[in-house]
Amino acid sequence: MKRRAFLGATLSVLIAGCANRLGFADRVKVVEKAVRIHPWDGEPFEAAVRRYDPDSGSITEEYHRDLEEYLDPDEPLSISEELHDRLDANHEIVGYRIRVCEPNGGGDCDITTFLRDDFNEVEVGDIADIVSRSSGAGLMSVHEHRDERE
Repeated sequence: MKRRAFLGATLSVLIAGCANRLGFADRVKVVEKAVRIHPWDGEPFEAAVRRYDPDSGSITEEYHRDLEEYLDPDEPLSISEELHDRLDANHEIVGYRIRVCEPNGGGDCDITTFLRDDFNEVEVGDIADIVSRSSGAGLMSVHEHRDERE
């Protein structure tokens, strides 16, 4: 690893850890990811949903017929720039939402909006540090990937 890349990665980890300890970031478990489409005319709908059941460890997904050919259930739910552009051209709004809960399984859950890049970075079952902002939330870091725990 190059020195600059190492320093950048180290700084990111330190910032995420400090933000969490200082109360700027919340450590959460991602239990659902959804691509929400708002058509030009009609009601909004979930075009792709992936859910994680913390009790069983199972993952379920549902894809709208328009997205089935672009998404692989064996791969993380990730939306490429090309697919986003296609969706954005044909719909009024394309939103990337996640449902998060406290990592220990207790307490409240919340749904928030992510930018596409942050949405693509996390997967259901991951424990992440997020920061709330007026337009939704931002990903600070993925603290622990689900597949690392299993």
